[in-house]
Amino acid sequence: MKESPAAPPGTLSFSRLRAVSAVAQEGSFSAAARLLGLSHSAISQQINDLEARFGVRLFERVGGALHPTPLCVELCDIGTRVGEAERDALRILQRRDATGRPRLRVGLGNSMPGIAIVGQVMRQHPTVSVNVESGSHQDILSAVLRREVDVAVLPDLPADRRFRRARVISQEVVAIVSADSPMTKRDQVTLAELAELPLIFRSHGSSTQKVVDRAFRAAGLAPEPRLTADSRDAVYEAVALGIGVGFMWRFGTYRSDTVRRVQVPEFGSTVDEVVFALADERNALIDLFFNAAEQFQPEAKLRL
Repeated sequence: MKESPAAPPGTLSFSRLRAVSAVAQEGSFSAAARLLGLSHSAISQQINDLEARFGVRLFERVGGALHPTPLCVELCDIGTRVGEAERDALRILQRRDATGRPRLRVGLGNSMPGIAIVGQVMRQHPTVSVNVESGSHQDILSAVLRREVDVAVLPDLPADRRFRRARVISQEVVAIVSADSPMTKRDQVTLAELAELPLIFRSHGSSTQKVVDRAFRAAGLAPEPRLTADSRDAVYEAVALGIGVGFMWRFGTYRSDTVRRVQVPEFGSTVDEVVFALADERNALIDLFFNAAEQFQPEAKLRL
């Protein structure tokens, strides 16, 4: 295991504050060592040094577990703030790539319209480097909350005061069929008709699948999918190969070469696709993305 950098015995360093907080959280030196990636002896030594230097007791052993004293609880509160400051510093460092260019981390539930907005940012500001993380609605929402991405684009985002947000487009979920399917001549299809066909569903956490499941339940139908895929791209390719009928947000991709979109009236009204970031996360790169999103014109970028 790695050891923390040496500090003079008895001094109050960031590493020792982390050790105190970890022991208080985990209840033992061993568990705290695993949490921090240090050895048992390194953790116990840091705690013992502090107690000896300042003549205090930080933990009481009760029933085989270490419980923080009131003094220790106060130190843990400070340790939490120190940890938050370290995470803030890390985010600042991550705003630059290895060449020193500004870097923006973007989370996307669907490729479009997010990629089009990314492209607009990069055309307007060629020195900006962009990292894109794709995933389910749930994955991207969690990444924003954990500050693993700076800004994201998702459809049907719940109202939440933690987020700064701006509408990009309104869209609905549609059925997608292969280019040689007889349904390509149809403008719309009913859920009852779809329930009789081989279907391709998305896995749990997909905003698309939530809409599909809700509509089938409301219609009193419970079709079993022929295939369940964990990404929109996998659904798209399976549909293109003729495996079954899938579902996606109408503007979920720029591509229209191998599948056709068919409206499903029972899916209901459109929802907003929004760009959003944490309300307390303010910097010039995030502002650039919001500005590009406000200028975005879907009719000029997307083929239906």
